[in-house]
Amino acid sequence: MLQGFSDWLTNTSLNAFLSDTTNMWTWLIVPMSQTIHIVGVAIVMLCVGVLNLKLLGISTSRQSFAQLAAALLPWLWGAMIALFLTGFIQTLAEPGREILNVAFQIKVVLLIAVVWITKSYQKAMKNDPNYWENSPEHQRLGRFLALTSLALWFGIAAAGRLIAYLDMRLES
Repeated sequence: MLQGFSDWLTNTSLNAFLSDTTNMWTWLIVPMSQTIHIVGVAIVMLCVGVLNLKLLGISTSRQSFAQLAAALLPWLWGAMIALFLTGFIQTLAEPGREILNVAFQIKVVLLIAVVWITKSYQKAMKNDPNYWENSPEHQRLGRFLALTSLALWFGIAAAGRLIAYLDMRLES
């Protein structure tokens, strides 16, 4: 199924456009997209680091988790949109290298899980801004989710780097 999708993408006009290295403008699109992707990763890692460390109680900030989240989540989601768009460009440029690579597939699964955790943070705070601080049970859950989130983000970063350096395509 993924092979067929990858083959289809390879035969699209967008792939032909992005793969055309004879034109200066198309030649620059992928490197610019990679640069923006790296900046987006830095923004996301900074935001999730600050938020998760706050939930773990490892923070010098006097702001509540809700206050930090209100300041950082717009940056996080904006960077995630940029990452999706730049990742889409990179995938269109080299579908087989991305879609068929087990590291890419792992990255996508981990991203789904970490987005769910982050949306859980937001949902709980929507009902009660102090949710993560108002009871020992919520604090324990917050610490568990923060540790899980940090581990997933490190896994996402590692998988992303492995895509670039290893051909880890699953054999059909």
